Amino acid sequence: MMERRSHPRVEVSHPVLYFNDIYPSPKVNSTLDLSTGGARIETPYSLITGERLEITIAIDPQVIKCRGEVVYVLDSMGEGPKAGIRFEELSAHDKIYLRQYLAHVVGK
Repeated sequence: MMERRSHPRVEVSHPVLYFNDIYPSPKVNSTLDLSTGGARIETPYSLITGERLEITIAIDPQVIKCRGEVVYVLDSMGEGPKAGIRFEELSAHDKIYLRQYLAHVVGK
């Protein structure tokens, strides 16, 4: 089966902080994978497909901030819920940093 992604995923774990306008108290968890187009995160909190989030990801020494849309939420038995987030409004600077970081990780 061919993957339909325009941005290849890289399995990396980084702290991620996210919140929305309805529930402005920040939630903290971690990424499971990351690409220049989005992230898959672990989340014990209820997220809804289509929900918009403010996202901050700590990728030492930088912090990437953007808005994102929840594309899917999966709750597998035995594993915690996971959500796929598509990045929106990622600055050109953050996009370049993320692209270089992911290329470095893949090249290791």
